[in-house]
Amino acid sequence: MLDVVLRTCDHTSVHPERGDRFIVSDKTTLIKKCFISLIQSITISEYKTKLWVVDDHSSQELLDYISNKCTDNNITYKIIKCEEPGFNYSALKQFELCREKGSKWVYSVEDDYLHYPEAIKTIVEQAETFTQTFGTNLAIRPDDDVFTYSPNTTYSKKPCRVFLGKDRHWRTLHNTHNTIFTHVDVIRDYWELFSALAKFFRKTTVCEDGTINTIWSDGVTKDGPVPLFSPIPTLAIHISQGNEPTHLEYKKLWDSIDV
Repeated sequence: MLDVVLRTCDHTSVHPERGDRFIVSDKTTLIKKCFISLIQSITISEYKTKLWVVDDHSSQELLDYISNKCTDNNITYKIIKCEEPGFNYSALKQFELCREKGSKWVYSVEDDYLHYPEAIKTIVEQAETFTQTFGTNLAIRPDDDVFTYSPNTTYSKKPCRVFLGKDRHWRTLHNTHNTIFTHVDVIRDYWELFSALAKFFRKTTVCEDGTINTIWSDGVTKDGPVPLFSPIPTLAIHISQGNEPTHLEYKKLWDSIDV
């Protein structure tokens, strides 16, 4: 069983100070395209999935769109409207749903990730395989993000291992955002770190590095308790600011999705 917990907000961006995203679009259209890519990937996987949508005061247009597309694609879903506005409240609600509603695998995902059709199927299959290989719970970050290779980050200097999967390579890494696929027990076992990231993100110096990034390891040196992997080539594209994947024909994927 897979529980996908999607967090949506079409009236604001988390990091507006960083400038425009590398795909310029109004936020509602951006979310619609990313949402379609996600449910297409869920449908192709044929994996028993329930979708939870944590919405931070989005337009009725977007909420109706999500409902209609879920119904059209026979996706079991529920929309939870946040009582309070803002990233911290919705992020906490997102992690709470992962912890409380997850039956095995949970995928916490933000609304600006564009998925390749094979993403969900590949991630679930590889997670099952790696769990047997390492004999422990693990996590997968769906995007091979350009920041991962930056020489200016502390986590890029940590050990990296590369493993061969069914149809691609997988590398280990030590950093992720709120978008992460993992076993529900990881959320439960390290709840204090997940909840701290959500509640206090960007308050003083609280960010991923002092919270959930302390969990991850390369699976060999055991610098963290949970191995974290990302796919090469990528299975999702984070349409954020400053991380344009110039080595990918991402525009082709974007243009192929009709809303």
